[in-house]
Amino acid sequence: MNGSESSGSSGAKAAAMPRDPAFLASLAASLLDDGGMALVYLDRDGLCRHADPHFAAVLDRLPADLIGQALTGIDHPVTAALAAAVATLDGSPVQTFAPVDCPTVDCDGRRSILSGSVIVHRDAAGATVGYLGTFHLTGDPDRIAEFVTCRDSFIATLLDAAVDGIIVSDRTGIIRSINRACCRLFGYEDGELVGRNMSILMPPPFSRDHGRYVDTYMRTDRAKIIGIGRETLGQRKDGTVFPIHLSVGQARLGEDVTFVGIIRDISERLAAEQRASYLARHDPLTGVLTRTAFLEECEALFAGSRAEGGDAAAGGSLFALFSLDVDQFSDVNEAFGFHVGDAALKAMVSRVTEVLPPNTIICRIAADEFAALSRVTDADHARTLAGVLHDRLTASIYADRHWVRLRLSVGAAVQDDTVSTLEDLNAKAKLALQAVQHNGGNAVCFYTPEMAAAATRRMLLTMHLTHAIERNELRLVYQPIVDKAGQVRSAEALLRWEHHALGPVSPGEFIPVAEESGLIVPITDWVLSTAVAQMAVWEADGVLPDRVFLNISGQQFLRGNLTLRLEELLGEHPSLRSHLGLEITEQAAVRDLKVAVRTLGELADLGIQAAIDDFGSGYSSLSYVQQLPVAKLKIDRAFVIDVPENPKSNALVRAAVGMAHGLGLTTVAEGVETAEQRDFLVSVGCDLMQGYLFGRPMPPEALADMVRSQAAPAIA
Repeated sequence: MNGSESSGSSGAKAAAMPRDPAFLASLAASLLDDGGMALVYLDRDGLCRHADPHFAAVLDRLPADLIGQALTGIDHPVTAALAAAVATLDGSPVQTFAPVDCPTVDCDGRRSILSGSVIVHRDAAGATVGYLGTFHLTGDPDRIAEFVTCRDSFIATLLDAAVDGIIVSDRTGIIRSINRACCRLFGYEDGELVGRNMSILMPPPFSRDHGRYVDTYMRTDRAKIIGIGRETLGQRKDGTVFPIHLSVGQARLGEDVTFVGIIRDISERLAAEQRASYLARHDPLTGVLTRTAFLEECEALFAGSRAEGGDAAAGGSLFALFSLDVDQFSDVNEAFGFHVGDAALKAMVSRVTEVLPPNTIICRIAADEFAALSRVTDADHARTLAGVLHDRLTASIYADRHWVRLRLSVGAAVQDDTVSTLEDLNAKAKLALQAVQHNGGNAVCFYTPEMAAAATRRMLLTMHLTHAIERNELRLVYQPIVDKAGQVRSAEALLRWEHHALGPVSPGEFIPVAEESGLIVPITDWVLSTAVAQMAVWEADGVLPDRVFLNISGQQFLRGNLTLRLEELLGEHPSLRSHLGLEITEQAAVRDLKVAVRTLGELADLGIQAAIDDFGSGYSSLSYVQQLPVAKLKIDRAFVIDVPENPKSNALVRAAVGMAHGLGLTTVAEGVETAEQRDFLVSVGCDLMQGYLFGRPMPPEALADMVRSQAAPAIA
């Protein structure tokens, strides 16, 4: 019985699931060839052993192209999904299959979804033999939409991670999804926006026209911003309107159209651009225009005036240009600090706007230089304005808890028949400014035709002075300095320029040109080397005076290498150190008092004596003089010229001599031309004198003869 039951049971199982190899082979063939599925089989090494036409078509291949190949070598979403499923199965010894859902696009651009699974194929011992992939391919829009929908949580996570606002809406403009950034941007909760029309986020007239715009696009398929982006306006929940950058894209699922908008708040960017634009045209400290912006606005004003038929000769409204330069403004910064200097400049600009007519255009050209263009009725009106302006700007200014008085040079020009452009007027105002600065500054000067000729002359001199040394046009002459008995004690070296075409050029004319152009530095170096060479000749001939003084420019004195240069020049003539002297002006000495004290100390260590030249014409302050390690004071010729007739000059000279002697300094009076002047200077105790009375500037040979003639009686 048991045997029959066993036999019967075995027969039933065989009937339910035949194990006959032929049966299984036919079943596998039917499944592989006629099942309608997309099938692929990979061996354990990842090589394709079977691919049906459905699967090969997904990869746009023929089955024969895939057999024996590693599918990982094909760049396609399906092969990537297949490789991921195989990797999952390899990583789990108990998992038998891995699901696959993969979007794909065929060669005609049709979208579809490949869904199914990969099953691991193991032998009786449990070892992996291969992998069978069975898939279903669908292009049904509903299925595709379902596929997208089932991943909404992942997409929502991505959208919320975005910094920009993102809105998804349907074809009618109804909001279907919105990310957190967009909610924060507009001040809404997502529940307040989903299901509402996008126009809620737009100010008029954009909100009014939005529906019509979308309808037009759906009918014509022509959009102004799809895939392009533009700057527009958004409106927050509280009604605030703000600038945004909007980029719009679209997605089509079958007949459905979905719009995706990416929104960025550009308020800060626009504010930064506006600030940069403002700074490009305005001085950040004073708020007035920059030079470039000033020229643009003034040229436009001039052009408008010409278009209106404006004629300077007609006696109507004229333009006046005022060029303003604060003299020695660096002294304010050094004395009080830059914060005080900045406050003084801002106060100065405020006063300019108070004095000059309305609609005056003002600009800052340099650190302490400004310009202003005003409308005036005539030249007298301009002169009145310039005078008031100078008085107002040189009055005391309370700047950051300090009282400051500025020195101001004003150059001005008024429009006339010779002025047709701003450049013409500006050139004339600059010439007037140069003229007032050449005369000491701190005054007002209006342009005259003679200034153009003077400027041309200065330019000509600058050009020729550049080559004066190499053309051997410079020479030194020497003026004797005598004691009370008339004996030559020292001499001053004076520079002369004999131009081959222009003839003799006055030092009063070419020295300022050299200083302005910077040529004074190489010229001073030539003077030093030439004078030292001449002193060596005099020493060899036994006619070298006690001291030979050379004038040193402020630029050469303060640049920091004067001591090194003199050490180099005197290296071969060490004995000349005790015979060399340098003269510097008060202005040069106090321009940078710390550097002056250091440099003069270094020169004294070398045995070189220093003198203050033209004492009394500059600061004349004991607080400066007592700090400077100098040996002589040279009293300016302006105080000597009218002694002993002028009691005031007499008192000043007497005071200067007494002060110098009180400080242990020797005095030298310049410009002595008469015996009466000499006698007065001797009577007040002046130590040395210099002037035409004792000898004009002369060639080195003539000075040597003078020294010899005075020494002859002593030899006898």
